[in-house]
Amino acid sequence: MNFDHGASCASPVRDRSSVTLAHGGGGRLMHDLIVRVFLTNFKNAALDAHHDSSVFTINGTRLAMTTDSYVVRPLFFPGGDIGSMAVHGTVNDLAMSGARPVALSAGYIIEEGFSLSALERVACSMAEAASMCGVQIVTGDTKVVDKGKGDGLFINTAGIGLVEHSLKIAPASVRAGDAVILSGDLGRHGHRRDGSPRRTAIRRQH
Repeated sequence: MNFDHGASCASPVRDRSSVTLAHGGGGRLMHDLIVRVFLTNFKNAALDAHHDSSVFTINGTRLAMTTDSYVVRPLFFPGGDIGSMAVHGTVNDLAMSGARPVALSAGYIIEEGFSLSALERVACSMAEAASMCGVQIVTGDTKVVDKGKGDGLFINTAGIGLVEHSLKIAPASVRAGDAVILSGDLGRHGHRRDGSPRRTAIRRQH
């Protein structure tokens, strides 16, 4: 189960009677929601790691599994689209657990009236991204919802990877002095739900 980290919100989930957009923002409210509702009911050793992927062993083989949902707007943006983001995001979550990604699922929630050519463009983008990452999309699901109830297109993915070593790569394993490897420049992950770029003041700590 993904635990995104971001700016803290003042009001904890226990003080609210309904879900707000802030609960999906990756900050303290999201964390409180996950702990109160989901970890309480689904509690097990795999979830206790609080990592991007859960790692478990079946018949002596270590596997990692993750899932994510993509509800971005606009669907197409400089450098990619919702389809390529879904593949790369899922593969990245597996890699962050030290796994070699091998297979993905793709579920589509499509709003009635959505452009078929746009859907084909997204599917093509996902296929290209999967090929680039060396994985296959091996299963999926498609649902169509009434016009006005789907915001165009939502995508859910799940991924399976092989953990081919004995290391425990997880937040709890981080130690002072560890090297941090970056796959890109900091602050690049910043598209808002409405499509406008995030503008956040960053203060350097000395």
